[in-house]
Parts: sequence; structure tokens; C-alpha cells
Amino acid sequence: MGNKQSKRRRKKYEPGSAYAGHVKPTGVLGFLASGNMVKFIFIGMALALAIGGAATIFGGNVFRSGSNHQNFVSPDGTADEEDAPPTPSEFEVTRFTSPPPLTIDANATIIATIRTPLGDIEVELLPQQALETVNNFVFLAQEGFYDGLKFHSVTSGFSAQAGDPNCSVEAPESLCRRDGGPGYELNEDVTGEFTAGTLGMANGSQFFIALKDSDQFDAFAPFGSITSGLDVAEQITINTQIDSIEILIQ
Repeated sequence: MGNKQSKRRRKKYEPGSAYAGHVKPTGVLGFLASGNMVKFIFIGMALALAIGGAATIFGGNVFRSGSNHQNFVSPDGTADEEDAPPTPSEFEVTRFTSPPPLTIDANATIIATIRTPLGDIEVELLPQQALETVNNFVFLAQEGFYDGLKFHSVTSGFSAQAGDPNCSVEAPESLCRRDGGPGYELNEDVTGEFTAGTLGMANGSQFFIALKDSDQFDAFAPFGSITSGLDVAEQITINTQIDSIEILIQ
């Protein structure tokens, strides 16, 4: 409480005369004549002061309008502006109704350049090994699906994953649940071996970069291999942005 309470000086009650001490009335008179009456009165006064002081303290600082207590409950059951959760801004998520038609040549040389603020990562895609996955990745990249998305799941020295359309640098953080996709399911290509710098597809749009050799990735389909910029990939942290992914088909 803000105000410092002053100390009250307690009165000292002297004992009665020697005569009064020898003769002790009984019953009500005995109680009144005894020191118990004095104690009773003093205790009653102390309780009255305590109750009155508490009422003054709580009435003045807690329950009055504008107190801290009022910050938790507002009229009509609405929260105060400072306590209200932020309203997510309108954010449009790109999704599609079905996988893209097959448009790439399985024998083509396809280079994907992932541009980030940290630098560029150049990847040679593997259509001979994962045709549908590469076709899907090329389609999404050319549609600008990955532009502005961020790496939402990163384990240093192990993997970095991106491709959830809800995990955009422009989207509220609460929308990034790491389970978003392009709106359709993709048939899985053949699984294979992963070494450091291999790209794998986690779902319809989410892909990851393996940062070490590990058989823990073997349940996924590898669809690309970094040819330049592995050192850039190793610097990726959560929220590193993908500026764009450019596709070159030869």
C-alpha cells in the first residue's frame, strides 16, 4: 500500500491497588473488576481499528474505479485495449486445388537459385530421380509461392525447412503452425540417400535442406543437391527469409 502507516503508541495500564487484589468479586462484577475487562475493551478497540484501517486501505486502492483490479474487467465483459490479444492482419495465403500438370522434361538440366538475405544457394534439381517432386517444386517457384516465406524449422547443423505458406514474413506469427501446404497432396517419389546439401520434400510445398549426412532423412524423397552456397545454407536460422527461387531450365 502506498501510504506508510504510522505507529500507534499503546497505553500502559497499571495494576489495581493491593486491596483490590485481595478481594475479587465473582460473576459479572468480578469480570468487570478484573483486568480481563480492560483486555476485552483493548482487544475490541484494536479490532475496530484494524477493520476500519483495512476498509480504508482496500476501499481506496483496490476496488475503486481506475485501480489495478479494474484492468482485468471492463464494461460488457470486454477486455481493456492493453490486455486484448492483437487482431491478425488480413493475410492472403496462396493455395491451389490440385497438383500441377507435368510440364518438365525428365532429361532436362534444371537449376534452382534460392535467394536469401544471407546469399544465394544454387541447387541442381533431379528430375530423373524425382520427376513429380521436381515438377511441383518448379511450378510453385515459378508461381512465386515461396517468395517472402521464411525458414520456420531449423536445427543447427542438421536441417533447415521452409515452404509453409502461413509462415510468411508478412503473416502474424500465430498463423505459422508449420503444417501448411499448397492445398493439395503430392504423390511421394522414390526415397533415397541424403548427404549434406541434399534437398528433400516434406509435403506438397515444404522442403528441407539436409545439413549433414544422415539416414534419418531416408524416409523422404531427395529431389535436389546444392552445388553452390552450402555455407550460406549452414547460416540459416529460424525466420531467415526466402526472397525468391529462380528456375533455369536447360
